[in-house]
Amino acid sequence: MGWIGVDLDGTLAVYPPESGALIGDAIPGMAERVRKWHKDDIEVRIFTVRAGSRAGVKQVKAWLKANELPDLMVTNVKDSGMVELWDDRAIRVIRNTGSVCAGCNGTSQFHHHSGDFTNC
Repeated sequence: MGWIGVDLDGTLAVYPPESGALIGDAIPGMAERVRKWHKDDIEVRIFTVRAGSRAGVKQVKAWLKANELPDLMVTNVKDSGMVELWDDRAIRVIRNTGSVCAGCNGTSQFHHHSGDFTNC
């Protein structure tokens, strides 16, 4: 199936604007979603700029453990295996067009239960 990328700051964790060095509290709804995907054997990777250093990866791993989340891969690299990216800053575009997808606000591109792709 591939893997789902989940942004950390602002998506899985509250992003405290006064201090980007700290990782905020887990966002309950997103944390539960990640736990469910993991339980369902869906590969999830934390996609964050913090993966640019060993210290950053270590910080994220400690945060995951402290928040009772699985020991997930921490990366800042996309590859062809990534099927979704959950991120508070991303804007969805229609594949191969560059056009913004106006009708897909909040909709997942990959439906995990059916295996079907949508194309806006």
